[in-house]
Amino acid sequence: MTTSRQLRNRDRARGFTLVELVLIVVLLGILSFFAGARLNDRDSVNARGFADQVASTLRFAQKAAIAQRRNVYVNIDASTRRVRACLDAVTTCASPLSSPAGGALDITGAAGVTLASGSSQFYFDALGRPSFASSLTLTTSATGLTFSVIVETESGYVRRS
Repeated sequence: MTTSRQLRNRDRARGFTLVELVLIVVLLGILSFFAGARLNDRDSVNARGFADQVASTLRFAQKAAIAQRRNVYVNIDASTRRVRACLDAVTTCASPLSSPAGGALDITGAAGVTLASGSSQFYFDALGRPSFASSLTLTTSATGLTFSVIVETESGYVRRS
């Protein structure tokens, strides 16, 4: 017959064994190794974010050209990873287009991001059509990943792939 003292001792004996605890620590170590490596790869995240920013900037420039019924110029400087929208054809952008948040519509990519473009300047006309004869592709890349922003020839439609 079991006494109350034996029942209390049996309840205290419940818990994790040393083998179970070691296995949990090893699994947590493996998971943290892979999660840490993934979190330290900021260049690919920056390249994707910059491609999204470029696409948004080009879409806004096109909509502004339609709304204001005038040409809106886009200056692309691949060496400094900079994209600017201007109201004049000057490459120094004497009259920048205002962004929705205020200030000039001017974006610059992070240090680990590269920008490649087939054109250094183009414009959207009052109907939103781009000034070039073939599709323009802007490419941002980092650590082997490439993200493209494509401006269609006829419609000026901006898409990111």
